[in-house]
Amino acid sequence: MRIAFFIQPLQGHLGPATHLAAALVARGHECFLVHHPDIVPDDVFRSIAIDSTEANWTPAGYIRHARSSGLPFGVLRLVRDMAAMTDTLCRLGPDLLRAHGIDAVVSDQLEPAGALVAGHLQLPFITLAAAHPINREPLVPLPVLDWPYEDSDKAIERNRVGAWIADKLTAGHDQVVRAWAERWNLPGRSNVVDCLSPLADITQLVRQLDFPRRALPPTFHYVGPIRGGRPPQKRVKKAPGTQPLVFASLGTLQNHRLRLFQRIAKACRANGVRLILSHANGLSPRQAASIDADEVVPWVDQEQILSQADAVITHGGLNTVLDALAVGLPILCIPLAFEQPGVGARLERAGVGKVLRASASTNHVASALGELLTDPRYRTAAETMAAHIRLSGGAAKAAGIVECAIMDARSRHGHDDAIKQASPACSL
Repeated sequence: MRIAFFIQPLQGHLGPATHLAAALVARGHECFLVHHPDIVPDDVFRSIAIDSTEANWTPAGYIRHARSSGLPFGVLRLVRDMAAMTDTLCRLGPDLLRAHGIDAVVSDQLEPAGALVAGHLQLPFITLAAAHPINREPLVPLPVLDWPYEDSDKAIERNRVGAWIADKLTAGHDQVVRAWAERWNLPGRSNVVDCLSPLADITQLVRQLDFPRRALPPTFHYVGPIRGGRPPQKRVKKAPGTQPLVFASLGTLQNHRLRLFQRIAKACRANGVRLILSHANGLSPRQAASIDADEVVPWVDQEQILSQADAVITHGGLNTVLDALAVGLPILCIPLAFEQPGVGARLERAGVGKVLRASASTNHVASALGELLTDPRYRTAAETMAAHIRLSGGAAKAAGIVECAIMDARSRHGHDDAIKQASPACSL
């Protein structure tokens, strides 16, 4: 099959999508990335580049706005970018997919154009939550909020109000969704959440890290981190008395926060631990030199460092969190934007980490880090989570779900080739 991917132009989204595509290619399928020409797809994808003259946005502009997405104006600016991307992809997508003979679509949960174009062309589509899933239910706060899970009428009302405010902020994106759904006669799609796939909806979370869910459909799948074929490296055994090692990263969008990096470094010094800090090219050499850490580097082999580390300090980006938990590391989470507050709330509930505000003082960071390193309950909970992740299935499971869901949909619509290829295991 020929499968087109519609993915947000952010590394945290493109990375998991690329690993999923690689697993599908290994199964004999062709994968295409629908993208702005400023994005260079991984070799696993065949390119479907849009005409940049037809787009009033660029990936660089979107990333720049994502770095400063504070309330309310930063969020509104980012929502305008997302709405513009969806509109462009809906205008250009149908002809591009027809020209490449596309059979099915994998759509980022946060890029509804894939679902809308697929609906218009009557193609099966799957949705992928590379970040925290946006699926809603009354007892679960939106992931952009740091609220804890509570099973009460008061919590339901609190969550309802939070969702109402969020919907006001993102109304511009929903308006674009509604306009294209009306143009193409796609009933029941009035906002981004309405564009989740009824065939299969995939998240990188494991169930044990999520809040309790009561309203998920059977087509929702927890598959764990979507990575390459290798399992996570085993943690390096250390001799007694070895100085603990902490790895710190603020991802690829919040990697410019020099003062926070400096507070983290001072907190590590106060605890007498080694610190390796990766800023993902977010700092100048002069800025990096001002951080009192053992190593300050633009990039690092994160998998290798995590196998040697004793704890992780991060902003709560889902990919870094899952990679740390996959090797049983407790996490000090300092949420900065997007779904990171919700990720932090889930880490605390699971007992695998602690959460601080971005404004936390050096002393508060040092105290929280010291507790993570000395209280064995955090490491035990993280190692239990690692066991769940090892059994979650990852990229291979996600690829099987995509393949089976598409085959099942095509067979129901009388595609003989799908009926012949469908495996008995494709019973979703």
